[in-house]
Amino acid sequence: MLNVRIIDEATVAQILTPQVLRELMRETLRASAAGAAGGPTRAMIALPDGWFGTMPASVALDGLEGVGAKLVTFFPRNGERGLPTHQAMVALFDTKTGALRALVGGETITERRTAAVTAVATQRLATRPRGVLAILGAGLQGHAHLSAFLDADLVTEFRVWSTTRAHAESLADRARALKIPVEVAADASSAVRNADVIVTVTAASEPLFPADAVADGAHVNAVGACVPNRRELPAALVAEANVYVDSLDAAWLESGDLLIAAQQLGRERIVVRGEIGEMLADPMRRDPPGRVTIFKSLGLGIEDVACAAFVLARLEG
Repeated sequence: MLNVRIIDEATVAQILTPQVLRELMRETLRASAAGAAGGPTRAMIALPDGWFGTMPASVALDGLEGVGAKLVTFFPRNGERGLPTHQAMVALFDTKTGALRALVGGETITERRTAAVTAVATQRLATRPRGVLAILGAGLQGHAHLSAFLDADLVTEFRVWSTTRAHAESLADRARALKIPVEVAADASSAVRNADVIVTVTAASEPLFPADAVADGAHVNAVGACVPNRRELPAALVAEANVYVDSLDAAWLESGDLLIAAQQLGRERIVVRGEIGEMLADPMRRDPPGRVTIFKSLGLGIEDVACAAFVLARLEG
């Protein structure tokens, strides 16, 4: 008889604080570079109104092991129904017997681990990690990223842009409450101009701003476009950058930001220096400079499984 623990979103949210997640994601990504965490690229099934995906993975961290898969759906019209567009859960299995151990709410994990990885990547890759932060997109991930960057003390000034002004104002109010200088930008180009760190978390299918809107030495975290035919960044900016990814295999399979730039300018023009896990595992590594740095985030199953395993371990004491 199955004895499966069901862990709800509220419990996950209580345990996975921003500081906990930053450290857990650092350790998980380092483990990936060392071959102690891994899994295949996500598999997706197209449905009439959305898609269903699976992200299997295993992790073997110091004092924490896990094997399982995140099961996730994306139905873009759910907003009209008052439902989340993304819904997810993580199934965890016993690493010794293969028995199903837990079903863990996956929406909070997806929301928070994505932002935590962005913050960790920024701390490692950005020339000026603490400074003027511009977030493009003011939905769930916009709020999650602001929370992650504030918790890591990376924000001295905040700019936000969204296609919906009310959403941008709502996100801006969170920074205003902390007495951080805030600008709600009229357009994406204004938001990113002279910003030290840029986060794009939109549903865009075409570039949000021209390459010359981004200052020399800026760091860009491209999070929103996760399919081959959509992008947030112009090809010219990608070609000027040192690009880092969470997974090389996934990046050249799924990332429209890279694939479209390679199609337009030639793949030899796109300088992908490696995976963020490699950079975290070697803190002394310094690559030849590009005009900017870009971290392309697609999300990995190892991140989800590590989060779920951490929550289960904490509950079991």
